Amino acid sequence: MNAPAPSVRPATADDIEELLDLRVSVLAGGEVTDAWRQTFGQDLRERLGADPDLFVFVAPDPEAEGRLLACAIGMAYRGYRGPEYPAGRWARVMTVATRPHARRRGYGRAVMRALVDALRAADCSSIELRATAEGEALYRTLGFTRIPSGSYMVLRPSPDAPTAAGMRP
Repeated sequence: MNAPAPSVRPATADDIEELLDLRVSVLAGGEVTDAWRQTFGQDLRERLGADPDLFVFVAPDPEAEGRLLACAIGMAYRGYRGPEYPAGRWARVMTVATRPHARRRGYGRAVMRALVDALRAADCSSIELRATAEGEALYRTLGFTRIPSGSYMVLRPSPDAPTAAGMRP
């Protein structure tokens, strides 16, 4: 007998503390400070339900009121129109997290399916994510494909980073 499909719903303000805990679980050893928790929590409080480009889906624990087993968070962006972006919209999956005891039971798939469906409904013609080794097989079954990653770079604020003119501040 198959287990029933996990229940998924959009996140609400009541989910913020659980979302913080789930988000921390995917930081892969990154430092989690009180300031980080406060900043992320405040951002969610301000934007959840108000920002039309923020998409957050959760899978509640059917056995524990208020507890979440999984979440998927994504952002939609507007770029320019082109052959791969006919509406000029694309998206990035920011977080997918499933509690360890709930893994391999369909919760991650359920929240990701809801997120992908919502992003597609928002006219996002391309959805990107950075896959962990544990999540890659799931993402492939949802239609994601690997792209050459040798050119993926990031620029983040740093006191040692060169300025745009190549000079340090």
